[in-house]
Amino acid sequence: EFDAFVAHDFDDFGWIREHLMPKMEGEHHLKLCIGERDFVPGTQLKDVIVDKIQSSRKTLLLLTPKFVNSEWCDFELAMSRNKLFVNGRDVIVAVVLKPLQMDTISRRVYNVLKTRLYLEWNDEDVYAQKLFWAKL
Repeated sequence: EFDAFVAHDFDDFGWIREHLMPKMEGEHHLKLCIGERDFVPGTQLKDVIVDKIQSSRKTLLLLTPKFVNSEWCDFELAMSRNKLFVNGRDVIVAVVLKPLQMDTISRRVYNVLKTRLYLEWNDEDVYAQKLFWAKL
């Protein structure tokens, strides 16, 4: 149903709306699952998240200091990693949206960052942003 489930903190929806949606949906015609837009109100949030992750090809994990220390980050990461065990496919694409303090993140997030390549967003460097989009 979706090309990617976007796991993120609510505070980062502005970046999603301003940068991610126009680039990935507008220019590249990918279908993103974004909770603020695609979740049906009145349903159990955890059930919806599991369903949307299962119906997405990838999980785009937008990491910020606030999000990595939330129970939602751990839950969405665990559900995404579950696809690896069930389907044999690693589906997580990690993006460090804001600089992280490595000593304050959970073991699960730490393992993701230590075992795979990840992308980093740079608010100020236009050239770095072009490389970011090309790699994503």
